[in-house]
Amino acid sequence: MVELKLTPYLQEKLQQAQRLQAELESIVAQRYQLEINLKEVEKSLEELEKVDENTPIYKSVGSILVKAKSKEEVKKELEDKKETLEIRIKAIKRQQELLQKKYEEIQREFASAYGGGSVSG
Repeated sequence: MVELKLTPYLQEKLQQAQRLQAELESIVAQRYQLEINLKEVEKSLEELEKVDENTPIYKSVGSILVKAKSKEEVKKELEDKKETLEIRIKAIKRQQELLQKKYEEIQREFASAYGGGSVSG
């Protein structure tokens, strides 16, 4: 295995790339969890549409179920939650794209410094 002698500048860039990669992994995990939550909310809204207006509906409050006042109340809460999740997913996508661009920029710097090869971390 060939050991590369890195300048202090490239050593800093390598550390930066490693931090970015860890941040990207965290962001991807967060996005995945938010998208799962969004799918659950969408499925709940879909099922709620099938329920008759007079059917009792229960909602989860912490670790207990509480009878909801109305179908409309639950629908409004779910729609609000859906909107919040969509906004958070959009923001996290932007953050992921920015981090990805920074990471790729550092990879290009390494590639140009070492004859065009690609560096993976």
